[in-house]
Order: sequence, then structure tokens, then C-alpha cells
Amino acid sequence: MIKKTRIINKLEVEDLDKAVELKVITKCPTKWILIDEETGQVYRGSENKEVGKMWKLITKQN
Repeated sequence: MIKKTRIINKLEVEDLDKAVELKVITKCPTKWILIDEETGQVYRGSENKEVGKMWKLITKQN
């Protein structure tokens, strides 16, 4: 059974059974922005190399 997740723009995307790792390799991490289209949260890359702290929340949906 394919699970779907509804995102902000009203589209549905496939929700996988297993997590997928996404990587950005860069010399300038703070120029990168990550947007969670399900929650509307926006993150900026940081210089922190600790897992879970590589992205800093800069805006969140109320």
C-alpha cells in the first residue's frame, strides 16, 4: 500500500517505508535553504557538523 502525505500546495507525495538520506556537500553551508513543504518550516544550513544540528530553523508555521 502506498502512503501519501499532503503538502502545502495541496499535492500528495509518496511517503516511503524507509528513510532516505539527502546530502549537500558545500563550502558555504549558510547559503542553502531547506523547506519542509508539509509543515512550512524553513531551515538554513549551518557550519555545525553534529547530526541534527546541521540545519537551523529560521521560520515556522503557526
